[in-house]
Amino acid sequence: MKVYVCIASSLLLNTAIAQIDRGPINLTPNGVIDGVVLKEEVPVRSKIEYEHVREADYVWSKRVFSRIDAREKMNHTIFLPYDFVLDDTWSPPSTPEEIDQNDKWVKHHDRFSLWTIIVKHIMLGDLTVYDVADWKSGVFTAIEDGYQFKYPIVRNQKLDYFDDPAYRKAINRKMSFGGLGAKWSIEGDDEDKTQKILTRDSKDETFEAWFQRITTTGDDIEIYAPLLRLPEKGKISIATLKGQYEACTDNQPISFPEEARFITSESITAYNIKEDWFFDKERSMLDKRIIAIAPVGRMKPLEEEEDGPNVNEGINRFSNFVAVNRQGRYQDFADGTFQDDFSGQFVEKELFWLYFPELRDVMINYYVYNDQSDSQWMSFDDLFWKRRFTSTIYKVSDKFDREIEDYKKGVDALYRAEKIKDEIRTWEIDVWNY
Repeated sequence: MKVYVCIASSLLLNTAIAQIDRGPINLTPNGVIDGVVLKEEVPVRSKIEYEHVREADYVWSKRVFSRIDAREKMNHTIFLPYDFVLDDTWSPPSTPEEIDQNDKWVKHHDRFSLWTIIVKHIMLGDLTVYDVADWKSGVFTAIEDGYQFKYPIVRNQKLDYFDDPAYRKAINRKMSFGGLGAKWSIEGDDEDKTQKILTRDSKDETFEAWFQRITTTGDDIEIYAPLLRLPEKGKISIATLKGQYEACTDNQPISFPEEARFITSESITAYNIKEDWFFDKERSMLDKRIIAIAPVGRMKPLEEEEDGPNVNEGINRFSNFVAVNRQGRYQDFADGTFQDDFSGQFVEKELFWLYFPELRDVMINYYVYNDQSDSQWMSFDDLFWKRRFTSTIYKVSDKFDREIEDYKKGVDALYRAEKIKDEIRTWEIDVWNY
């Protein structure tokens, strides 16, 4: 009887593991093996659970927030290789199969960056996205406490990313950036090549009356369609122009409809992690557990102050995001146009938060670069478990609930971060001094 129970349990376990998506292997879609052997022995694994800690043995703890910076050489494995999108605008996959078979979203054939893994499994429904603030009202508040898992983006239980339009739109805005496109302009005939930026002068004026007035000829607005052009985009439709006109207020330029672009891994500058450092009395050791993780990108501040960017107000991540293109230059939607160069100031902010134990279930089956041998595998979960990364503390739990940079600047903030580590190590040493 025990044998049958063991066999049944084994089959159930294998079935559960088989449903977990595995990272890429060196076999191309057309059957070509990219290497000497097919690395099919790479297992589909489930995460190793943390050591259970009884509350009675949980005698001391400190909540620590740290930043894993992409500029640190030791952290390159987390951020590389980069993915990129061939389309100018965001065009997410419409089916789960298109995630890996989408020729517009180009990924490395053998390894993914952590950002690529996160985006893929958010689409597959394996990860819950937690917003950085309560922005349901449309107000971008400066109180960004999403690390407490207070603002999950919830989908319909019976639908997924591909079937729930509202959920898909909310998620896409977390994984893309954009804003209003170039301003509409009207171009003269062959003799008159001047262009005029179209502006709605009065909200009481109908679109038909306004259009007839600016063209100053004829009664049928359809005959003016060939005259309407957007630089480098060809003709525009009357219906689209009318919709954008009606969305404008007084004395506001009429812009091209909202455009969005996919955030690629090259634009992720860091990962912020929330972890607990604690002492387990049963094992007599100081341990660390990552609780949450958040990708970080560059944002334009709302306004410039004399002493630097204004970071005291909430920032719209979608319209203020500053990306990096494949040529290594900054891209943003400044002044309603898509610029290929950016020299302004920026701040670094989280895009969203993820529950780290949930992410572990996913990244256990994705493998990172091993600088010793390409035949030896180490998963992303192994990398975090062994803490093969370097990070800088930017916040610890205190009575003010503030970041270090709120009271220390520049090098002093780094010194303060190192002092916090020394204080924790000193506490651990004092445990053994009777």
